[in-house]
Amino acid sequence: MTAAIISASASIVVAVLAFLLGQRAQIRQERREARLARVNSQLRELYGPMNTLVQTNEQIWEALRATFLPPRDQRAASAGSDEWTLWRNQALMPTNRKLRDLIIDHADLVIESEFPQPLRDFCAHVLSLEVEISSEPERLARRALIPHPGDEFVHYVRTSFDQLKARQQELLGSTM
Repeated sequence: MTAAIISASASIVVAVLAFLLGQRAQIRQERREARLARVNSQLRELYGPMNTLVQTNEQIWEALRATFLPPRDQRAASAGSDEWTLWRNQALMPTNRKLRDLIIDHADLVIESEFPQPLRDFCAHVLSLEVEISSEPERLARRALIPHPGDEFVHYVRTSFDQLKARQQELLGSTM
């Protein structure tokens, strides 16, 4: 009789332990899948498109600097060349607007818990540049009130994209 009770108790303990371990494994798997879904969303909806647009603008910017971009002190609205104005208005600004809208529309996907300063500075720059561009028909010589954050912005976008891609690969490796 005692052997039967011990045997039944052991079976119950083993069954409970197996159930608890299975539940724990399932919870860990669900959390991993949720983290992967979040990273995938961050890459697909924000950092992937943002990285591509920034790289595109950087390529155009470097080509402009190597060819006919006026020196920095001559980039005021009244001193810019027609060629520079054309490239700024038709290539750089449409991409900047897309970037700004992307950042604003998907601000919930930023990696940090607080909105990053380079993104804030970039959005403010685009808005101030729109004022400059809108004043050009009246020939008001204005510079953008807020300068482009430059390398800090480019570095932030590239680094964040690379970090998320590494995290994605890590999560994909651990789910298989």
